[in-house]
Amino acid sequence: MAKSPADRRDRLAPARPTVTVQPLPPLWAIPVSLALVLLAAAAFRAVYFYLYARNSIFFDGLILDSSVYDSWARSIVAGDWIGRKEFYFPPLYPYLLALVFKMFGHTLAIVYLLQAGLGLLNLVLIHRIGTAVFNARTGLIAACSAALYAPFAFFELKVLGAALGLTLNLAVLALLVGGERAAATGRRGALGCWLAAGLSIGVATMCLPGTVLLAPLYAGCLAIRRARAAAALLAGTVLGMAPVAAHNLYVAGDFLPLSGQGGITFYQGNNPNAAGMYNVAPGFTGSPESQALEEESIAERETGRIMKRSEISAHFFRKGLAFIASSPGAWVTLEARKLGALLGDYEASTEYSVYLERDQVPWLRLLLLPFAAIVGAGLAGMVGAGRPRAPATALFLYTACAVAIPLIFYVSSRYRLPLVPALLIYGASFADRVWLAARRDGSIRPAEARSLALALGIALVSFFPLGTRNVSAEANVHYNIGNLLMEQDRNQDAIASFDRSLAQWPGNAYAWINRGNCLDKLGHADEALASYQRAEEANRSLWRAYKAQGIILHREKRYEEAVAVYLRGLKTDGEEAYYLLGVDLKNLNRLDEAIQAFEQAVRINPSYARAHTRLGEIYAGHGDADVAREHFRRAVASDPGDTAARSGLARLGGAL
Repeated sequence: MAKSPADRRDRLAPARPTVTVQPLPPLWAIPVSLALVLLAAAAFRAVYFYLYARNSIFFDGLILDSSVYDSWARSIVAGDWIGRKEFYFPPLYPYLLALVFKMFGHTLAIVYLLQAGLGLLNLVLIHRIGTAVFNARTGLIAACSAALYAPFAFFELKVLGAALGLTLNLAVLALLVGGERAAATGRRGALGCWLAAGLSIGVATMCLPGTVLLAPLYAGCLAIRRARAAAALLAGTVLGMAPVAAHNLYVAGDFLPLSGQGGITFYQGNNPNAAGMYNVAPGFTGSPESQALEEESIAERETGRIMKRSEISAHFFRKGLAFIASSPGAWVTLEARKLGALLGDYEASTEYSVYLERDQVPWLRLLLLPFAAIVGAGLAGMVGAGRPRAPATALFLYTACAVAIPLIFYVSSRYRLPLVPALLIYGASFADRVWLAARRDGSIRPAEARSLALALGIALVSFFPLGTRNVSAEANVHYNIGNLLMEQDRNQDAIASFDRSLAQWPGNAYAWINRGNCLDKLGHADEALASYQRAEEANRSLWRAYKAQGIILHREKRYEEAVAVYLRGLKTDGEEAYYLLGVDLKNLNRLDEAIQAFEQAVRINPSYARAHTRLGEIYAGHGDADVAREHFRRAVASDPGDTAARSGLARLGGAL
């Protein structure tokens, strides 16, 4: 019987490829090989925890972001569950920290142990993702490599959201890979996988806000083939972000779906002073405790109006974009520096230094896998992997997002941490591919030889020219230790730490100031004064350097010298500089000049009570009672607790 044209077309058409995806065992089904890795990693962390508790000041001493999170968690435990302002920092970590404190009391040891547990879970997730994307051997190699990378264990013993953020990012990647596998096999429930993946992205943004970039990136690629899946992913992301948006809308009437520091973080990495790694933005002190207020003050001064937190964040986003638009060449150079820092072996510090910790806790040196080896093998694995196909698409897009975030903002060891697992998995697949080819052929073929040469070349560039330590960043760690010691009234030890910092970074004016503060507490006023003078030389625009000198000179009744210092510092501050100048002019009986200084202070800030009080005292001494009363009244109106103004007004017989 003759075949129909349709039959012939079916016979001649190529058969549709069938996708075979091996099912994965349950997450809790740990193979023996991985169990041995986990056992070794747990033993390492137990010893590390013990030695860290004995040898590091940071075990109980918190600095910068760690101090902010701890203080926030304690306020939550004390009953301030909702707060009165928008979330400025990502809220998930401090709320979970508060839960730990509520259950176990204020003990950091439990926090470290729980985070070490997250570190072990991260190894399991890395193994599972590597197995799902490539094969079980790749997953095992990746997990073994992760167990040998020091920053993972290092950040687990810090009061930071790094370990939690890494766990959430790996959960996101595991769910995306799961969705790809379900879609590739046509298994029912794939849409639920995308919804869960989106929800996990939304939750992760409450710890690492940059993770939100993965949602539009992945959904855009997904929409080409599966529009409903892309919609489910985005819907899940919005749902996961809803608690932060709802909180900010409730407490402040401000629609802010992420924490409020996005704009300033972007500006910190994109301004004329930016260098690729963390750098204090112009006009800021670098203190996380005061950053929100400084940001608000600068934005409102520059715009001349009261602003919501979302508007402040947008203002600094625009400032960063304005820098890029006005200096495209400088921005391209800056991005090249960021890329170099991202691929370099140096583990850039923002608060804590892995290098200092290796000196304090040599046990950490046992984790000897350098980032240079990870990036070399990882990039070679990506190049050799070819065009990504499911479920490798999820891994590729996750990697692209993890690369983009530090390039958009700035690079640090903590901020590139989510990139490392992806590079480890690609590197493990590369090692597996080379080993299989060598075993099969008895020698390394030209293709594998080229890949090995590429990996080695990248690793050497990463380790040497790009791996140079940043002197100011490492010096800043000693500065932070000095601040911690100073808070504990260990002033002599603090001075030694400040000296170590200044030996590497003599231009750190804040270190000179705090060094001077310690010397002053120890009764060495002349040495303190010299330290403050060095701060002035390091940063002519830093008001604190002038104020610190003036306070000592005033205390020692060296009023002429104090006046000279304040005159040098007038342009660096507002009303306080004129007020302190007026005080010492008054002590020198140069009353007309003192009046001019105080009046300038109240012109800058009409509600500056102390200046009104001093003016009232001078005018009362001149017998001008009406003017004196007016200034005393303004002082009391601005500060009802100003007893000097109240007393002056009572002496003149004036009503409040």
